[in-house]
Amino acid sequence: MFIGIDDTDSRKKFCTTYLATLIYEELKKSYTLNIPKLIRLNPMVKYKTRGNGGVCIEILDDLEKRDKEEVREITIKFVEKYSDLSSDQTNPGIVFLDREKFKENREILRNYYKEALFNILSLEYAEKVIKRVGGGFIKFKKGLGIIGALGAISSEPPYTYELLAYRKKENWGKRREIDERSVIEMDRKTFPYTFDNYDYENEKVLITPNTPCPVLFGIRGINIKTLIDAYFMVKGEKPERFMIFKTNHGTDVHLRVMKIRDIYPNTGVIVYGKVSEKPRDIEGGHVIFKLSDDTGNIDCIAYEPTKGFRETIRKLIPGDFVAVYGTVREEPLTINIEKIKILKLEKIYRLNKRCPHCGGTLKAKGKKVGYKCKRCKKVIKYEEIEKEEIKRDLKIGFYEVPGVARRHLSKPIQLIDLIK
Repeated sequence: MFIGIDDTDSRKKFCTTYLATLIYEELKKSYTLNIPKLIRLNPMVKYKTRGNGGVCIEILDDLEKRDKEEVREITIKFVEKYSDLSSDQTNPGIVFLDREKFKENREILRNYYKEALFNILSLEYAEKVIKRVGGGFIKFKKGLGIIGALGAISSEPPYTYELLAYRKKENWGKRREIDERSVIEMDRKTFPYTFDNYDYENEKVLITPNTPCPVLFGIRGINIKTLIDAYFMVKGEKPERFMIFKTNHGTDVHLRVMKIRDIYPNTGVIVYGKVSEKPRDIEGGHVIFKLSDDTGNIDCIAYEPTKGFRETIRKLIPGDFVAVYGTVREEPLTINIEKIKILKLEKIYRLNKRCPHCGGTLKAKGKKVGYKCKRCKKVIKYEEIEKEEIKRDLKIGFYEVPGVARRHLSKPIQLIDLIK
């Protein structure tokens, strides 16, 4: 049996993963469970409570009818107790699906997962799919959480992992006391198998959230053993408990290759094209440039929070062939850059304004005439003057935003060859 839950927390209170951990611990007393999943969906969804992430708990045992009723009762009890139902933005939802129904409808669920990553789904659509695959759902208030709950159940590889450590209840809302040096040491010892622990460019710890939720810290990685090793390296406030989730963090599953003419708002894209206009700074500290392919052109923007990444964008010139990874904002239609891959650099040349005969200085006499040497007085045609290639301060390869600006789903460069 699969249990999907989403939209239980708010910016001020609780956490859906904490709720899932409590339910998991309770169910584990009676049932055999798979590792729980924390699955992020389309980051462009505006009505998300925080990170647009649903959770899934899978019971591996064959359940009798009375067992299913017990599981439902336990789940509902915990959702009612640990959801911020007083918040206008919190609309919890629970989805239940038998494992047999999951197997029978795998293709439908796979398509739903992709739709939930690439598009903004309606509540009605989620209800329709749940009924079609033979599942059941419970809505609290508007019940928008069933959209993400079914998404968490429907997910498929690639996966990474996240170890979430939770605070003692008396510490909720207080300042998190985590030793920064221990995080740096942990990051260096576990690299490249953990990611987004520390932003060295901006000197900021990334494993601690900014909200007053029960989470103390979260460490992301590609295998469980390394995460457990990393957990014991972090010093500071002592956690009450921890849970390891299978996730889609750092996988780029929200992105797909698209032609510019096919791009639409609120989706994730990878676009191959040429820089067609020189990057420019705009109000707010953002940097923007125009990208073109054989179907059209679109603006691409590096926002101010991407900090030093903007300097990379400023160095692009018309003619550079690149792949832009990012999400699409609505008005005006623009790609918010998450990373960029430089595939081919346009060459820049300058004229060697030295006389090829005597080495004297050349003076321009107009494009039709060319240049005249001040020393030997010879006239050299424009096309005869030697051109020198100017070395670009960019290299072929990936460039990414710093950790402070990276989205949950965005794949860090260090994982490019580790996760396919």
